[in-house]
Amino acid sequence: VVLVPVDSRHLRSVWDYVERGLLAIIDKTRDDWIPADVYAEIRGGVSRLFMMEYGGERRGFVVVQLWPQYHNGPRLFIRALWSEPGALVAHRADVYEDLDELARSNGATAMRQLSPRRWDADGWTLKQYIYEREVEAT
Repeated sequence: VVLVPVDSRHLRSVWDYVERGLLAIIDKTRDDWIPADVYAEIRGGVSRLFMMEYGGERRGFVVVQLWPQYHNGPRLFIRALWSEPGALVAHRADVYEDLDELARSNGATAMRQLSPRRWDADGWTLKQYIYEREVEAT
């Protein structure tokens, strides 16, 4: 698996593909962001987009942010990661290796992500639960 950076000036050339994946993520997580939010983050330099390719073919993408340094150093936050269904399951170790290298190259000491499911089996450590409670309008 190769992570191919997408220059934010050329985001439009891959956007239909990325938007489709983001909509699939939203469908699974039921979160309240929309693909346009991620588009704005990438164009504004808050997030970076990398296409995931295997065998010269596009198989998915990852959107990352570099979170600030605290006591143990900065974190590479995985804002969104999506692949064609089943396309990278056999290459999971390669994906992690590439993400590790991306984190190291940005001086990050760890990676973080939000997910509707557990990732313990893949070497992730649960750091906290995130709860949400709606507030009724007055």
